[in-house]
Amino acid sequence: MEMKNRRWILIFGFSLHCLAAASVQAAGKGETENIEETTQETAGMEAETESAVTAAEQTVITENTIGEEDGYGYELWKDEGDTSMTLTGDGTFTCEWANINSALFRRGQKFDCTKTWQELGDISVDYEVDYEPIGNSYLCLYGWTREPLIEYYIVDSWGSWRPPGAASIGTITVDDAEYDVYRTLREEQPSIDGTATFEQYWSVRKEKRTEGTINASAHFDAWESLGMSMGKFYEASLTVEGYQSSGKATVLKNELKIDEGDEKESIK
Repeated sequence: MEMKNRRWILIFGFSLHCLAAASVQAAGKGETENIEETTQETAGMEAETESAVTAAEQTVITENTIGEEDGYGYELWKDEGDTSMTLTGDGTFTCEWANINSALFRRGQKFDCTKTWQELGDISVDYEVDYEPIGNSYLCLYGWTREPLIEYYIVDSWGSWRPPGAASIGTITVDDAEYDVYRTLREEQPSIDGTATFEQYWSVRKEKRTEGTINASAHFDAWESLGMSMGKFYEASLTVEGYQSSGKATVLKNELKIDEGDEKESIK
């Protein structure tokens, strides 16, 4: 009888020990899970806070403005209507427009009008855009030169109407794609030098696209072979333009490159 009691005591003691260990283990597991959950919640709150701060820091433009941010120039120009442009870093931006006559949203590089494109080097842009125009609009590499005063467009996509509504003076092939070339005249119209008379040079892609690479210098070279002389550069910018229309666009990538022979500068 004494041996049986002893055995029962030992078994009972061992069971209590196991139950205690299991309880401690379960408590430890609960604490670990709580810690993990707390850590995840904290990380989520930090990410949300960081996102909110980033959003708060973004520059939003609604009226005519010229400036520079993160190494890229930017400009919003309109003659009337409702516009909004948000700078989202590394040359990217979003834009919306409505009730406008003409509006241009652009990011790229402004120059000091002392060099031709040959002196600047090969100019190109890698881009990707979520482009949603309603009506007349262009997605293009855009800019100006002085001496002579030229406004130029390399159009890769458009809205309801393919610009510029003139007779083509030729077709060129750049980056394995065909572009129609146009030369038009603007009389007493807004320009970088105020109201003026100037020519416009156009390359318009035969098939639309909203991402890829535009080799701008290849277009400039082709234009000059057609007698369309360029001047000293004021600007080269990825641009969304709206004309008597509405719409929106999100520029997801905009990497402007200037290849100065042995040195390639990526504007960032």
